Amino acid sequence: MRYLTVIIGVFMLIAVSQPAEARKRGTTNQEIALVENLPDTDEYQIEGSYVDVGYMYESTSLWFVPLWAEETTETFVLYTETEDGYSYLPLDEAELSQLKATLGSDPTEGYSFSRWKHMWGVFPAGLLILWGIYSTLFGKKDEEDEA
Repeated sequence: MRYLTVIIGVFMLIAVSQPAEARKRGTTNQEIALVENLPDTDEYQIEGSYVDVGYMYESTSLWFVPLWAEETTETFVLYTETEDGYSYLPLDEAELSQLKATLGSDPTEGYSFSRWKHMWGVFPAGLLILWGIYSTLFGKKDEEDEA
């Protein structure tokens, strides 16, 4: 049992600490968080789909459990959900100003990206690693060691 927890801990560390290029293929995804739901009018329709204002970030996960989230260079976007994920258009400062003028308010005002909301998987992984260390150091010794 003691060795099993150590082996599981080592495999988790290897899976999380792969080079960035390898992680991008398997466990890093670009995600978009909804910032403001725009009205479903022709003005906010692109190619037949209504768009909303979102905030783009990268999420790293292991076995579908989110471990890390970070901002991307294209932060605020206009996006719509498609069958394949998202279709989005990054907003630069000029386009964001034009959107503010059209809406009459700032859709990005008061929005702050919270990493902790997207990193809840760090805690169970950390507890598993601590449990493995504890059981290795202070666990019940085998009967062979006692004899």
